[in-house]
Amino acid sequence: MAKHPPLTDQDLFEIEALACDATPGPWEAQTVLDFQTGESTRVVAHAPASGDEYVYVVERDGEMAEEDQRYIAALHPDAALRLVREIRRLRRVEERHQSLCSVLQHLNTFLERRGLVSQAQRFVEVRAQLERIHPEALDAETPGTAAAPARGRARPVSVV
Repeated sequence: MAKHPPLTDQDLFEIEALACDATPGPWEAQTVLDFQTGESTRVVAHAPASGDEYVYVVERDGEMAEEDQRYIAALHPDAALRLVREIRRLRRVEERHQSLCSVLQHLNTFLERRGLVSQAQRFVEVRAQLERIHPEALDAETPGTAAAPARGRARPVSVV
């Protein structure tokens, strides 16, 4: 399966511009009956909030506005699927963000109950300063990775 790159800001700007130029929504598919001939035609119409008169966006034999043509062409199924994928990706990011915020709230409550908030804040400040001075030194200490022992330093030995 091919990797689908997320939409760029330019992609989003172009879709937004086309949507602003097109006939406003919502659009709805309808079947229109011609009372003189008895024929029915499928159309896409917009009912403006200001009145009861439908504006036909797409008619079988009618002419479609150029702005609506560009909008429909730009939002072909592949483009719509890219938008859906992007929305789902952003929802996953938001879920992770909310989860992280929840963990941080619990951590803050834990630290407050034990009177450790100021010490934790100082630790974060010192760590940030060290990262600016020596970022590579802290990479080795990242949790989940084994830090290499410093040269010339003896490893602790347990005696049983």
